[in-house]
Amino acid sequence: MDGFQKHHIPVTGFVIQKNVEAVGSTVLADWIARGFDLGNHTYSHADFNGLSAEEFESEIVGGEAAIAPLMKGQGKKLAFFRFPFNHSGDTKEKHDRIAAFLAERGYSLAACTIDNSDYVFNRAYMKMAAAHDEASAKRLRNEYIAYTGAEIDYYAGLGRQVLGYEPPEVMLLHDNRLNADVIEAVLRLFEDRRYRFVSLREALSDPTYRVPETYVTKFGPMWGYRWAKERKVQVNGSLEPEPAKWVSEYGGGLPQGR
Repeated sequence: MDGFQKHHIPVTGFVIQKNVEAVGSTVLADWIARGFDLGNHTYSHADFNGLSAEEFESEIVGGEAAIAPLMKGQGKKLAFFRFPFNHSGDTKEKHDRIAAFLAERGYSLAACTIDNSDYVFNRAYMKMAAAHDEASAKRLRNEYIAYTGAEIDYYAGLGRQVLGYEPPEVMLLHDNRLNADVIEAVLRLFEDRRYRFVSLREALSDPTYRVPETYVTKFGPMWGYRWAKERKVQVNGSLEPEPAKWVSEYGGGLPQGR
């Protein structure tokens, strides 16, 4: 939070209600008191692919318990929803029903265009911390920042290829120890590339985001790939950089989902 505040980032944090019930809402109260926003990330982070539409509707409503009163207390409206794993519907029926349900409850879908596999790096980082392996941790932090820079550049190019211009970018970052330790370095990557930080609402006001999301998939690709499929633009996803093999191996292999 200190890093976001120092760099004047109008960030939106997406909350899993079940975790709030486990650890309390003090950190959320601090978060919103600093002027940051909150969004709905469901009650339990359940995978929509394995649920019926009715079950997922309950996940959405259950996700509002803590965050809706906090937002209201700041005179703000709970406006954004993000799907766990970016799984937005593996059948057209489920996709369209939940899209309509979200619209009825006043939500906009929080698209995301940049992913840096931070969960892969953090899994290894936590093992390094437990083993007091500071040499490896330092190496990983440097690797993570370099990889994040490469991903920023890759997705900027992907947007230009698919759309003909680079849209406002929305980065997906998880609240974990690694990001807490290096957040200022991550933010400087954008500053060095002369990006300007804007709110999620401002980013999503770009015409590209206002076109309804219709892509049906059991996977959770970033929006550049979705736009490519919907516009029938051929892209080579194998060109996207991958985390260094030693990082995932240290962490015990690639985690299943995030």
